[in-house]
Amino acid sequence: MNNGPEGGIVLYGAGSSILVDFEETCRRLGVEVVAIVNNQGGPSFALRGDKVVTRREFVERCLAYPVLFPMFTPGHRKQALEEARALGVDRFASLVDPTAVTPSSLTLAEGVFVNCGAILGGMVSLGPFSFVNRGASLGHHARLEEFASVGPSAVLGGYAQVGRGGYIGAGAVVLPQVRVGANAVVAAGAVVIADVADHTLVAGNPAVERKRGIAGYNEVGV
Repeated sequence: MNNGPEGGIVLYGAGSSILVDFEETCRRLGVEVVAIVNNQGGPSFALRGDKVVTRREFVERCLAYPVLFPMFTPGHRKQALEEARALGVDRFASLVDPTAVTPSSLTLAEGVFVNCGAILGGMVSLGPFSFVNRGASLGHHARLEEFASVGPSAVLGGYAQVGRGGYIGAGAVVLPQVRVGANAVVAAGAVVIADVADHTLVAGNPAVERKRGIAGYNEVGV
């Protein structure tokens, strides 16, 4: 499996602090970062400040390259995707850090990022624009739907599922065959033993419902 695009990549979102992890993964893979788009016009977190460009410069010079969105909040990632598409972007990269353990049976959609030290079991499926953060572990047949995010050191058991825009906090555990619904949020350190409804926040050990009707993580849904 190719862990990164050939010929270079554009990172769209200089104002996101997790950008630095994307840059480090590109460095480890030997993937050239052609440009880093400062789409919001504010401060940049880029390690390579010389790569930062405006949206106008990006459109003029970099539309031919595949793009990836360095935001951990699912809703922010979707907003950036919609903005980039409006500018004419139609190619999207996926990056898998070379330190991640991945199976030959992995299903990897476009726009996915797998950070360093992640461990993925057999037949894992990562949907479009999903995100697996540092040291997370996904059991066999686990499935992330579009825009789902899994936090650092979180653990998903075999056949666990995270719905569209679902968010799993740092160090949380989702038991085998449990489904976390669309735009649902599992708080850091929670232990989820039963399905979580869409647009619901759960926390604790065992996890219990804390709030219903949320838009999504950071109150931004997809």
